[in-house]
Amino acid sequence: MLRLGERLLKANSTRFVFDATPLIHLTRAGLLKETLDLFEVYAPDTVIHEVTGDKSYPDAVILEEYVEKGLIRRCKPGDERLVSALLRHEGLHRGEAETLACAEELGAIAIIDDGVARSIAKIYGIPAQSGTLYVLFKLVAADRLDAAGAEEKLREMVKSGLYLDSKTTLAALGMLRDLGKEREN
Repeated sequence: MLRLGERLLKANSTRFVFDATPLIHLTRAGLLKETLDLFEVYAPDTVIHEVTGDKSYPDAVILEEYVEKGLIRRCKPGDERLVSALLRHEGLHRGEAETLACAEELGAIAIIDDGVARSIAKIYGIPAQSGTLYVLFKLVAADRLDAAGAEEKLREMVKSGLYLDSKTTLAALGMLRDLGKEREN
């Protein structure tokens, strides 16, 4: 049986297309650089505009700098028919639809927090992961962050506005503690 850290590393794709929420909260937690060091990060122009549009937020300024440096790569869906089909699903926004379409076209994984968007991705056979938490666990699995540090970062992200229901938050904290214990042994 594979341990948690080994399972996370086995899913070794490093090309991700990010939706807005994971970019914002990883930046606010000070984890954007580690994320960009570990992964090839793309974002649709719609998402980039969403995360950089209001310069009164410090994370918007930081994200814009990384986009300008080319560390967050721009992508634009080439198949507008796929985007239109995705947008017919209730609850899916343009940024999420473009994130999924870009992931499909790039052979990447969509990093998206919205559960409805991930469910729609599954219907279309587009690989998608639970955004911010997935990246946090990948950073721990790759030894870019220790489990205790990840627990603290998760608490910071929740305080800064990342919505996770209490059951998910407690489960994630428990998994991080277990991962920390695995690493100690």
